[in-house]
Amino acid sequence: MKTAIYIRVSTGSQAIDGYSLDSQKELCFKKATELNVKSSEISLYREEGVSGEDLDRPELNNLREDVSKGLVKTVICVHPDRLSRDLTDKLLICRELQRFDVELIFVDTEYKNTPEGQLFFNMQSSIAQYELALIKKRTTRGRLEAVRKEKKVMPMRVPPYGYDLTNSQLTINRDEEFFVKKIYEWYVYDKLTLREIGNKLYELGAEPKRKESKNWNASSIRRILTSPIYTGKYYYNRRKSRKVKGERTASGKPRKEYTVRDPTDWIIIDVPALIDEDLFKLAQEQKVKNTKKSGNQKYEYLLKSILRCSYCGRMYQATTYNSKKNKITGEVNKYPVYRCPNLFPKKYGPSVQKCQSRSIRADLLESFIWNTVIKIINSPEELIGTFKENHLGSIDDIEITLKRLGTQLNKKQKERERVKQLFVKGFIEEEEMSAEFLKISSEIKTLDEEQKKYQNYLNDYNAYISDENLIKEVISNVSSMLEKNSFLLSFKEKRYIIENLINEIVLKFEEDLETVNVTILGAINAPSQKSDPELSLQNQEI
Repeated sequence: MKTAIYIRVSTGSQAIDGYSLDSQKELCFKKATELNVKSSEISLYREEGVSGEDLDRPELNNLREDVSKGLVKTVICVHPDRLSRDLTDKLLICRELQRFDVELIFVDTEYKNTPEGQLFFNMQSSIAQYELALIKKRTTRGRLEAVRKEKKVMPMRVPPYGYDLTNSQLTINRDEEFFVKKIYEWYVYDKLTLREIGNKLYELGAEPKRKESKNWNASSIRRILTSPIYTGKYYYNRRKSRKVKGERTASGKPRKEYTVRDPTDWIIIDVPALIDEDLFKLAQEQKVKNTKKSGNQKYEYLLKSILRCSYCGRMYQATTYNSKKNKITGEVNKYPVYRCPNLFPKKYGPSVQKCQSRSIRADLLESFIWNTVIKIINSPEELIGTFKENHLGSIDDIEITLKRLGTQLNKKQKERERVKQLFVKGFIEEEEMSAEFLKISSEIKTLDEEQKKYQNYLNDYNAYISDENLIKEVISNVSSMLEKNSFLLSFKEKRYIIENLINEIVLKFEEDLETVNVTILGAINAPSQKSDPELSLQNQEI
């Protein structure tokens, strides 16, 4: 077993004397030497640039995992606030170490697992948490005053495109200023789309501000076209954030929730303008016009919003393509298609990964799906039989899983009651009870969500089996609509039938990209089937 040394510093703490990582390491190793621990028996857990407010930290997680495996006998840390700034989290860690019989040693303070020692430790931790809250309050107030009185622009990860941040002031970046003005001109006067603007920027050698890649993102261009900062107005204190405890983004950073403050709390300061307000207003008007024109106005799409790409999971778009130019008349006609948005992703540049699916003719796909729907409606007994066949084998697994989840939920609820009784009888403190409650409640929530999911599976199955007559009645009603002649039905009638029978259609192209597998999900739950040769052949021409 080894002795673990845990050191941590957040970005701002490096400036505080005695709390740099190197100084912490030196103090902890000195303490280990005093305890006659050999350097070969020491493992260092080094946490750099991570806040002590969050319990979910990479190195702390590694340490806790090693503790649970029985690999650690002693943990040395400079001070309790290096372990955590939050009192509840700190008590949770201490209790966890006690459970695995791991000794916790602080360099700057004494920690003993006695009533007196626990009292002193809790008082010290409460003071540390209060100091942190006080520092935050003073920092926030100081920033507000700096913006309000000194007209400072607060530090930002990256200044807006078109500007540089110099001595807390935004200054114009002349190279980027040229492209900002061109973006507005292309959008307002030339009526270019965001994709066309992105391609032009790439061709002209303009690079995004963060320069993580040379590809322009649609959101970056849209931000330039909608931010009032380009008219010379910088807004501060518009939003407030709150960390969502225990949750992280896809990149691993703590997840935050943002809300907009009351406009009376906003602070507005003047910055150099890159465009005039009239041009900015025209850009906003153009955005409204584009929004109204979004979606196809000329063509009606029977399967709009229910087609999903099996490769990337995106919903297919409904749009139009130009046909080949007629050699005799010179005319170019448009025809409707469905396509995955990732065929033309909203990042522009050669290195962007595109979806491996293909566009597909709308009229051909709609005809194929409509004919499939009619066949299924005309054979309701076969439909119900197929459903039973597909689900009877899994119903036992669903019931077993539900029973297991119910048992686990019951155990967790009893465990929560035991913790409450321990607190009532004075065996644990309120902080310990709260920490355990948080942990158990999180586990109960997860189990409850799983139980609801599987219960829905069971309910759907039972409803389908028990309401066969109702299903037949629905199909019968649809069939009566078809009796007059399916070719004479209006678009609205066809769409009504589609919406009531189909939740989603999944399209998956085979390797040759000429044949598409179609899976219909919803009330009819049709099994996956390949498109007919006509659809495949026509699709090859697209």
